[in-house]
Amino acid sequence: MTTGSGQYEAQKIVNAAGAWGDEIAQLAGLPKIGLTPFRRSVARLSAPGGQAVQGWPMLFGPGERWYAKPDAGGLIVSLAEETPSPPMDAWAHDIDLAEALSRYQDYVTEPVTRPVASWAGLRTFAPDRNLVLGPAPQDDSFVWCVGQGGYGFFTAPAASQLVADTVVGNKPDYSADILAELSPSRFLD
Repeated sequence: MTTGSGQYEAQKIVNAAGAWGDEIAQLAGLPKIGLTPFRRSVARLSAPGGQAVQGWPMLFGPGERWYAKPDAGGLIVSLAEETPSPPMDAWAHDIDLAEALSRYQDYVTEPVTRPVASWAGLRTFAPDRNLVLGPAPQDDSFVWCVGQGGYGFFTAPAASQLVADTVVGNKPDYSADILAELSPSRFLD
């Protein structure tokens, strides 16, 4: 790889580029696997009534059309939308935030006030919505680690161990069936 600060070589490359995973593969001369980034907007509210909310459960509206859960001493509220997006530095859309807070307000007694913060992120999925972990079938020096969707925090310990084992040549501690479900080989035409 050549950059503005010099040339770099590596025996293996781990593609953990999230929404940009397919673009990175193409830069490496490999085919895309069909990743789709989906934008999700989130608003953080102060804790209702100043309550200590850290032990509260996650709340889902009917049909999972919104959710709220404890976060950083307050509650985050989201429309739970999955809006397809190109890879980008995502931002929260005001209409999505307003709709999420309106839906949430319909089911709670504490008035919704101004959000403390808002943001958006891209939850990126493979076509089958499973993680993509392992060497590219076309070149085993290129290791995929993408498609975590909204479950990256939950799957990170196991996914990172699998990728680390792959990179250093250790036998992964998973059955062949599980490895096949996660392998980028499943996207070969």
